[in-house]
Amino acid sequence: VQTLWLVPSVISFFNGWVWAVLLIPVGSQLCFALGYGGARWGVLRGGAGYSCRNLLVICLLFFGSCAVYQSHLYAVKYPAPESSEYLYFRDYQAHTWGNKLTGLRDEPTLLLTQNWPRLDGATAGLPLYASAFYALTRFPDDICPEDYLENQGTIEAYQNILNGNADLIFVAQPSTAQKQLAEASGVKLVYTPFAREAFVFIVNQNNPVSSLSDVQIRGIFSGRITHWNEVGGEAIDIKPWQRPENSGSQTAMLAKVMKETKLMPAQTTSVATAMGDMVDIVAEYRNTHNAIGYTFRYYATQMHSNKEIKLLAINDVAPTVENIRNGSYPYTVDVYMVTREHPTAETQKLVDWFLSPQGQQLVQDVGYVPLYPAAK
Repeated sequence: VQTLWLVPSVISFFNGWVWAVLLIPVGSQLCFALGYGGARWGVLRGGAGYSCRNLLVICLLFFGSCAVYQSHLYAVKYPAPESSEYLYFRDYQAHTWGNKLTGLRDEPTLLLTQNWPRLDGATAGLPLYASAFYALTRFPDDICPEDYLENQGTIEAYQNILNGNADLIFVAQPSTAQKQLAEASGVKLVYTPFAREAFVFIVNQNNPVSSLSDVQIRGIFSGRITHWNEVGGEAIDIKPWQRPENSGSQTAMLAKVMKETKLMPAQTTSVATAMGDMVDIVAEYRNTHNAIGYTFRYYATQMHSNKEIKLLAINDVAPTVENIRNGSYPYTVDVYMVTREHPTAETQKLVDWFLSPQGQQLVQDVGYVPLYPAAK
């Protein structure tokens, strides 16, 4: 019996919660003593009984308070990721109860009943193109619609369009490596912008800094600026967080923000692979008091809205819908539909529909800024 708490104690020790090594065995022994001795409380009367009871209560309160306090300290030091670029694919499937698809306001102006295009794209694009997919397609009972709908993320989506495994992808601009891969593959891609988005910088809600210049942003993420008081904040270290290489966010960061300035090495974390090996990946943003990260506005305000995070203004221009629409926000980016040079007729029809007033209305209803006039 004594060895039952050994495994959780060892796990707790290697995960940094050293107090649990003491709390688990002591707590289990106290609980055992309370249960086993419950029938014997009547034997201990007078001062001895009260002293024993009080001692046990004090021990439970003390160790319980220690556990709560240590848990609080750990949560402050190692908070959970607060701006994840991840969603559940099943939430955007028509057969899922309570799905998050956005419906059209009127009857669809396009219906695809055969030769359906295979769709893929960036994570943030799924709510948009999945909503259009289910609204505009009709399938016979013997064909599964999900065979034509994927969400592999920006990197894999570009691979799929180049390999012929997708007909239409919804992504941000390609990285230099992705452009080079397309050239090496001998595939000509056609980029059609259809929505506008903002690339934003996020900090903790309690951070007194509300705006940074583009020069300051480059200084922080190149490693030249290392303390918040250098940019009008508190005298604490700056904790910059990045995104994985060739992801949509990282590509925008390099192309729109850093430009010729070299980006500092990203913080990594070790994870286990399916084969049992450990690999280093770029760590996700954690919303500590000194943190700063970046993402697309749609992630921060629509997909993973969090009141503990605030979006910074750049050069005193906030990433509002109006500032994105008129281009005054400096890190405004276009969202693209990407096809191969000669798409199928149905694929081209879907591209044209997204540029139509009804398609642009869906763009707006999902939470993006339309590039062209939307339906009234």
